[in-house]
Amino acid sequence: MDFLAQAIIPYVLIYKYWAIFIVTLLASSTLPIPAGTILIATSAFGSQGYFNMKYLLLVVIIANIVGDNLLYFIAKLYGKKVLSKIHFINKIFRSDNYISIEKKIVKHPELIIILSRFEVISTLFVNLMSGMSKVNYKKFLKLEIIGTLGNVLFYSFIGYSFGNSWEAVNKLIGDFTILFFLSIALCISLFGKRIIRRINKNLD
Repeated sequence: MDFLAQAIIPYVLIYKYWAIFIVTLLASSTLPIPAGTILIATSAFGSQGYFNMKYLLLVVIIANIVGDNLLYFIAKLYGKKVLSKIHFINKIFRSDNYISIEKKIVKHPELIIILSRFEVISTLFVNLMSGMSKVNYKKFLKLEIIGTLGNVLFYSFIGYSFGNSWEAVNKLIGDFTILFFLSIALCISLFGKRIIRRINKNLD
């Protein structure tokens, strides 16, 4: 998604905090925009004095929290009603596996909500799933704030620390993320049933 970041960053540099707020809000609520890359870039520019880092961090944190909560409540109120009208998705909702996963997420959402903040697609998916599964809102809010703070501090620290080298570092992080998810996919394909049985045994 680097091409998206390259297209968005010029507008962020022109419109500054308003653009950062809108981009971050959309990334956490509706569109898979590479908000992490944009935060690294803007933090790099912040290290050169182009952005005030206090304002930058405040805007990004608020936008993330607003976007997360927006998608959570939309999913809670309308998610299943709308998606269940799609035949194959409705079948998934009725399956035993989905019902079991939904129960586990409601009971033990801690790790999945916090870690999902570090990748835009997982953030959108988990926000949607948390809302549809009616995860306790106070718990969701607390966990997504913790995850958001970790995410924002991590990406901003990288951008601010590496400055002019932010693109090379961002590429390295992107490559690592791809390898990480490929490794997870491989483990699931090889050991998926065994892992699910072990998780179910530990959580029950």
